[in-house]
Amino acid sequence: MSATMKKAVLHAPHDMRIEEVPVPELEPGDVLIKVTGALLCGTDVRIYTGRKTRNVSLPSTLGHELAGEVADASGPLPEGVHMHDQVCVYPLVPCGNCAACLKGHPNICRNRVAFGYQLDGGLSQYVRVPAAARDNLIPINNVSALEAAIVEPVACALNGQNLAKVAGADTVLVAGAGPLGLIHIRLAKAQGVKTVISVEPNTARHTIAADSGADVVLTPDDDVAERIRQIAPDGVDVVIMAIGRPEALTPYLGVLAPGARISVFAGFNSDAVLELVANDIHYNEYEIVGASSCRLENFQQAAPMINDGRLKVADLIGTQLPLARAAEAIDLAASGSDMRVGVDVWA
Repeated sequence: MSATMKKAVLHAPHDMRIEEVPVPELEPGDVLIKVTGALLCGTDVRIYTGRKTRNVSLPSTLGHELAGEVADASGPLPEGVHMHDQVCVYPLVPCGNCAACLKGHPNICRNRVAFGYQLDGGLSQYVRVPAAARDNLIPINNVSALEAAIVEPVACALNGQNLAKVAGADTVLVAGAGPLGLIHIRLAKAQGVKTVISVEPNTARHTIAADSGADVVLTPDDDVAERIRQIAPDGVDVVIMAIGRPEALTPYLGVLAPGARISVFAGFNSDAVLELVANDIHYNEYEIVGASSCRLENFQQAAPMINDGRLKVADLIGTQLPLARAAEAIDLAASGSDMRVGVDVWA
């Protein structure tokens, strides 16, 4: 192993530099991961552009969707993990003591640290996993590194669907058919949803939405609500906002079923506002639920689904650019024109 490595360091919005630094030294209990898969999502884009600052400590190395090989360890590895295994990395390290943790919400821990935020993420050739996060390593040896890295957004989607009680719903509407929207479609069908409706303005994505299991794929034009009403005369049980825009919900407020759930799943700009009529919520017993990242158990559930082929994700992986073009990769991810864009840190 070389004594140095390269990583992309974000010093300020739009100021990312490729730096050569020493390979991290391990403290007792730490594990060293050689990164072999690093994907980008909208959160990385918002951090890079300065639209997300909460929980972010600059300078920072982005990339919370990562997988790699166990390269070294200072002490015993977690149960089920062996040297040179391929692992995906649950990105959050909660404190275990705050109100959120004690109430069963460690994913929104008030004192959490996270890979790609405060801890170096996947845009680095090696990542040190601190002792407190050793159990965040989940072995996944039967798929490619990029399929292993996509466990993170799958786990986030699973968390969102659990909170919105998707299992058992008759009709689910997924607004947006980007990579996460497609994951939501696949998970909803895997959970037995009878009718999944995909609404996506980019008609180039309609075929893959249908191939993902959507029973109906629509564009958000003026008559979309009426078309949904014809498909689901009893109403939509769950709306999943898989794109961070208010218009991912507003057109569908008139087609919600009694007791419907609204999953505010995607991240929004800080000034985004959702407007709902209070009495509509009151009289129809609507539930509005957020979904922030995921829990470790979601990771532990999602990884085997991908590892054994129950959930196909290879077609959701898009362009992979070399580390020197990491900023370009973020711009490509922001464009929405590709699938899950990533960075090959060794190219």
